[in-house]
Amino acid sequence: MAAIRFSNVFKRYASGQDALLGVNFELASGEMAFLTGHSGAGKSTLLRLIMLMERPSRGQVWVGQQDLSRLHRSQIPYLRRQIGVVFQNHQLLFDRSVFDNVALPLQISGYDPADAARRARAALDKVGLLAREKHNPVTLSTGEQQRVGIARAIVHKPKLLLADEPTGNLDPELSEDIMRLFGQFNSIGTTVLIASHDLSLINRMQHRMLTLRNGRLVADV
Repeated sequence: MAAIRFSNVFKRYASGQDALLGVNFELASGEMAFLTGHSGAGKSTLLRLIMLMERPSRGQVWVGQQDLSRLHRSQIPYLRRQIGVVFQNHQLLFDRSVFDNVALPLQISGYDPADAARRARAALDKVGLLAREKHNPVTLSTGEQQRVGIARAIVHKPKLLLADEPTGNLDPELSEDIMRLFGQFNSIGTTVLIASHDLSLINRMQHRMLTLRNGRLVADV
């Protein structure tokens, strides 16, 4: 079964800019792939369509068995709870502890506090930061902050994990560590799609690579 399917997807912004032009691809459930291309190629737009932060101008986007064009606005929060998202700039809250940052999505979703705490600590353990749960994120290194962002993204055990330039601010060694983490989540069945322009790192990972150029999907290898 396809975890993600794009069928002849176009995205044109009100400014007249064409961000995506007739994109077609499927990502199988449990697959890991990289989305690459130059700055402005359409990578972030493609991810935003999957999260329904944007809607396509034409074409269809499917997540699992759900045609997103048929999704009512009230159903969008449910869709997003099935998707974990990792951003380049972490988007952490510096007025809260590491633990609180990770537990926040569960609290918003109404989880029992004890269950939320158990899940948050399990997620922090997976990224090697359980010992830092009481720290403020501002005291952590950039790589550790990115790990907190990953823990927050996987705390609700999503079926699909998206990452937008997750290693953009990291040195090569830390970048490899972060990519290995994504590989570990993929190995237990999570579908992973990572947007990145770091071709040398992507090539070492030896996974499928989708390449965008000026909004068109020009390679799928």
